[in-house]
Amino acid sequence: MQVTSMLSAGYLEPMSNISRVQQVSEDTQKTDQAKQQKEQEILAEEQALKAKLGNDAQVHTVYHYSMGTDGRRYIVGASVTMKGSEEDLNRVGGGLTTEDIESRKQEVQDALKKDAEKTEDTQNIIKSEAEKREAKQKEDKAEDQKDAQVRELEGIQREVIAHEQAHKASAGEFGGGISYTYTEGPDGKKYITGGEVPIKLRQGSTPEETLRNMQQVQMAANAPADPSGQDRQVAAKASAIASKARAEITRENSETHELTATVAQGTPIIEPVSREDEQQDPSKDGVLSLLATVKELQLQNLMPAA
Repeated sequence: MQVTSMLSAGYLEPMSNISRVQQVSEDTQKTDQAKQQKEQEILAEEQALKAKLGNDAQVHTVYHYSMGTDGRRYIVGASVTMKGSEEDLNRVGGGLTTEDIESRKQEVQDALKKDAEKTEDTQNIIKSEAEKREAKQKEDKAEDQKDAQVRELEGIQREVIAHEQAHKASAGEFGGGISYTYTEGPDGKKYITGGEVPIKLRQGSTPEETLRNMQQVQMAANAPADPSGQDRQVAAKASAIASKARAEITRENSETHELTATVAQGTPIIEPVSREDEQQDPSKDGVLSLLATVKELQLQNLMPAA
């Protein structure tokens, strides 16, 4: 190992592995006496340095001179190159021993380890923050989905209420009370998601009353804007009953018509008339005239008596 030191200004400043020469400005050399004193100090430091190195070390000195006013050259600096063991060289000028060097190495390693731990801690913090952001994003997404589900349930509730209210309003006396079914939402509240209104398919005492009842039941079943499958089934049943009632009404009307026609074609009943009634009033016509003619024919034996 080789170490170069600069001897000047009355002290020795050892350098670790790097040569450094401190030049003395000639402006500080005011007098030859000062130069002579400095020379003695440099030489003394050189001897002390050699003594510290021991006999095994090699020392090579290069002196730096300055011309005095008396024409003599004075030593104003020296570069000392030392060769020897690491322990000897570190001992010079307050240098480090091998143990000190190992201690310094350990300190450096510990510092590097701490830096690595600090870097790891920083990375862990960054990772933790990233996980927090990701968790917050998932939470926000879940909250958005929850809000969407709540809005959907609220919409279903409005539709069901309107649907059943339409049934109830149109059913009148044939409708029962509204009953609802509920579903718990993600917010813990219960929402109406189903309902029904019982409707009676009540027949009347006459076909006409039955027809009127079934027409109202059909209107109640089809009252909502979007009748359900069950609503259409109720309407279909009411329609079938109404069709039977119409058929019965038609049959009864047909029988009544036939009875009326039979009575109209039967033998007319002629009441006896007085002599005064035999005189026909020229002002009479229509039914009255027909009755008078029938009576006259009877009297003339042109029509058989009842």
